[in-house]
Amino acid sequence: MTDLFDGYDNSVSPVYSQSLVVQIKFQYDHMFSVDLSKPLGWDLEAPKRFNYTLFLYFVKLVEVVEPEEKVTLVLEISEAWFDPRLAWEANSYNGINTLYVRQEKVWSPTLNSYKVNDMNDLRDQDFRIVSIDSSGRVNTTTSLRMSINCPLNVAKFPFDSQTCVMQFTMPLFPIHFVELHTELFDGIANSSAWSLMGNAEWDMINLTNRVEILAYGDYQLATFEITIRRNPMYYIYMIVLPSFIINTLSIIGVFMRKADKMSKLNVGLTNIMTMTFILGVMADKIPKTGSIPLLGIHIVVNLFITVAAVAVTVFIEKIKKVLLPRLRKRKGLWSYKLEQIIEDWLDIICMIVLETISCVNFFIIIGFWIANS
Repeated sequence: MTDLFDGYDNSVSPVYSQSLVVQIKFQYDHMFSVDLSKPLGWDLEAPKRFNYTLFLYFVKLVEVVEPEEKVTLVLEISEAWFDPRLAWEANSYNGINTLYVRQEKVWSPTLNSYKVNDMNDLRDQDFRIVSIDSSGRVNTTTSLRMSINCPLNVAKFPFDSQTCVMQFTMPLFPIHFVELHTELFDGIANSSAWSLMGNAEWDMINLTNRVEILAYGDYQLATFEITIRRNPMYYIYMIVLPSFIINTLSIIGVFMRKADKMSKLNVGLTNIMTMTFILGVMADKIPKTGSIPLLGIHIVVNLFITVAAVAVTVFIEKIKKVLLPRLRKRKGLWSYKLEQIIEDWLDIICMIVLETISCVNFFIIIGFWIANS
């Protein structure tokens, strides 16, 4: 420890900011062109640039706030970088290959998150440890709770899948100075591990990593991408199935032959209020986007079916009052059959048509559920 940190300054980064050929160019009066790919002190065995690696070995989905398009995650990340000033010959020190020291003793890179609402480091702020091996590789682990911006596509709600991106960068250091790497722990790169990373409403179905270039500069982005799929069971049992049952019973109630007109209207208007309330509940769960979600279309269709049932009931009453007296005055076979149809079967026919439309609407949403499963 005494030899390793003798003259070491943890306020100075180990990132090379001057290239070898720039120095040669200056000495030999512009004989060579500038090449920023080779840092000062470059050799075939040393890294061409400062290397910084983000190693993700666990991620847990905490919550998804749809109206705010915000996803909260807990990440377990290992960080690794090289500091050549902290390298030593292990054989000269009884084969010691690793040291564990307080992080405040060594220079540590500043990691910034990109497109993130907030990020909290869950480590003990007063007791952070890093490991240093004899090659100068510094390693530490961190637990982060972060809320990321994740634009949601709710067109297939509640059978939707969303892809969210977590991005990190090292500010101030351009791409020709710093090289970022991302890695995934083998234990989480499979579907059996993803099943433990979701929550009651969302399932994790994919996890990938890559390095990208920042769109408006020569900086790299360490990128981890997760894909989550909503579990629709809550909405099937709490919205779709009850609304179908209520709609079915309401249509039957609206077309009951022995009920008076006001009772029929009360049944229809109560169902309209119920569907409107369900729409309000659903609207609080999704962002205010331009697309109408699938569940919203289902509820709106049910609403229009009920409105149509009420309108048809009123219209049928008017038809009976106008046509039946005229048909009774006529003494013909067709007039008699038409009178029977209007008086006995018109309500039933309209009820069957609307119930069929309601069933089709219900089985369409169930079909999406089966296809999504």
